Amino acid sequence: MTPEQKVKGCEEVQVAATVSSQAAPLIESLRAQAQKILGAVFSEPLTGFTVGSLGNFPYYWQNPSNLKFNHLTYNWISANLLANTSPAQLGSANGFTNLYIEALGSISYQLSTTDQAQLTKAQQNATNQQAALLSAWQAAYGSIPPATATQQPIDIIMNTIATNWASPATTLSAIQSSHNLNALLNNMPASGKTIAPVLAQYLNALGSSISLQNATTMNTGYIQQALAAVQSPSSSNGGLSTDDGNENPSYAVSTQLADILNGLQDTANVVALSLGISRDSSSEYRVTMNGGSGFDIPILFFFTLGVDGNESYFQDSIATSSNTVDIQMTFPGVTSVNFGPTGYNISTGQDWFWMEPITDAIANGTKDVSGFKFAPNPNIDFSANGPFGYLTGAAIAGYPTVVISVTSSDYASIAETFQQSESHEITFLGIPLGGSSESTYSSSVNVNSSAQSVTITLTPPPQTVSGQAVSSTAWVLGVETNYPAA
Repeated sequence: MTPEQKVKGCEEVQVAATVSSQAAPLIESLRAQAQKILGAVFSEPLTGFTVGSLGNFPYYWQNPSNLKFNHLTYNWISANLLANTSPAQLGSANGFTNLYIEALGSISYQLSTTDQAQLTKAQQNATNQQAALLSAWQAAYGSIPPATATQQPIDIIMNTIATNWASPATTLSAIQSSHNLNALLNNMPASGKTIAPVLAQYLNALGSSISLQNATTMNTGYIQQALAAVQSPSSSNGGLSTDDGNENPSYAVSTQLADILNGLQDTANVVALSLGISRDSSSEYRVTMNGGSGFDIPILFFFTLGVDGNESYFQDSIATSSNTVDIQMTFPGVTSVNFGPTGYNISTGQDWFWMEPITDAIANGTKDVSGFKFAPNPNIDFSANGPFGYLTGAAIAGYPTVVISVTSSDYASIAETFQQSESHEITFLGIPLGGSSESTYSSSVNVNSSAQSVTITLTPPPQTVSGQAVSSTAWVLGVETNYPAA
């Protein structure tokens, strides 16, 4: 992570902390109601969620025009969780995969002092057979593979044979003990026919230390495969094509799009907020929720309503110190979506998400044991307080219908304003509910002259109810988080 990224991350955390602390009662109420409706769907309790720069959830994850994965959805579900935020908030697109690359790229498979000594002795005994195998490889292919930072040519050859010459992939131990090498290496190229008998002699010379050679060679090869799939995704290693023309490390949404659409249109499942608003200062409201105790929240973090271009109409003309104001918000179509990274398949070499090396490296630390270790340590906070986390699901709903009840000596003027207005732009918790990109809320007005009150019903644009394909988003009520190394 660059210094600029770290500074940006700190700024995002500060903003998230401010919004979350002020709006915590509202976010918690939405989360708790969603948990009650959908609790059985998620394996973990829902966490409250603060919408950040990536916005609400782009649920239309499959582009209907080409059936490719919606890049907006991909950016959302591939983001990491910002550190030390409660409620949860997403970081940047591809944030988790970037952290994963940093972690896995710092890992190698190492032998303990005792195991390394045993393998070295065996390799010395097998020097002649190893030289013969390298010579046979060079004769068949013109050259031997160059050494890398983690593997010698013999390791690369062993990994190639075990993973590419057999389907499914096999192990050096299985090759050593095989009574029918041609059957085991069923993908052996024609050029490998002269190599197979020399290979058998080399493995036999290693004797019982073959398990150590196997562990070192194969695990290093697996790490390289998983890294390749996340660093250079393609159709050959399980990469996911998105509708913006990019190849990405694979993520999957396990909830069918039809089920998401049907769920959002099910008006039986709703969550609601019943809010009383009073005004004691020019910068904050006093909000009571469902008749409970009150809390203070800055005007712009809570609710704004613009009318015909007057963005501050709500705070200037409705939520004044002399008026009594209640707001009822109803979020329809509460439903669930599950998603996550695609796990690395050792047998096929496909996909990328493989946590075992990372969790083993954390556990092994600096101990003198054989296994995965960091070299060097990536200095990532893998705990639930750090950024190495991602979402595995979200409870979502349609954008809310908003009913504002105002008792005011200016009730007639307020009613007339809405009766004559053509556009209404709303934000809630800093998030636009209607605007130029998706048209605006429509309104209806009911006046009670004897009570000097007016009730304004604001209905979301049709697009936010039925969806506009890849551009559609749904309000996030709560999320399921995962810190896989914690």
